Amino acid sequence: MKRVASFHGISVYETSRLGLGYDSAGLCLPGIGIFIGKGTYTEANDVDLLRHEFGHILQAREIGYLSFYLCVGLPSLLSAWTGGFGRGHQSFWVEGWCNTLAKDFFTREDSRIWPNHRFPPRPINSTKLRWISWGI
Repeated sequence: MKRVASFHGISVYETSRLGLGYDSAGLCLPGIGIFIGKGTYTEANDVDLLRHEFGHILQAREIGYLSFYLCVGLPSLLSAWTGGFGRGHQSFWVEGWCNTLAKDFFTREDSRIWPNHRFPPRPINSTKLRWISWGI
């Protein structure tokens, strides 16, 4: 594992355990950094994956780290393992909410079109948001 960049102040690490190059897997550990497949940043420059993973940072900032890890991170990890890392996982509510936050954040800063086909946004309803940010 090697630190390869800083993305909006968050350390980015590449590891072959998450795949190689474009369309590899990613993992976000708020407070630690973003982990992506080897070559994803340095060779393929998959900025869309970085933006998606940064969406998890935005979730943690909104609900707090403990609530993030218990109510978002763990369910996301289980979804990825059981549903595969492809489209099934991206349709999970945690990922849709992450994509919505990232899309809103990044489309304010540049005109690049959000890749809805790859990272479909899905806003979270206020009841679910209250449930996951239960004051931890």
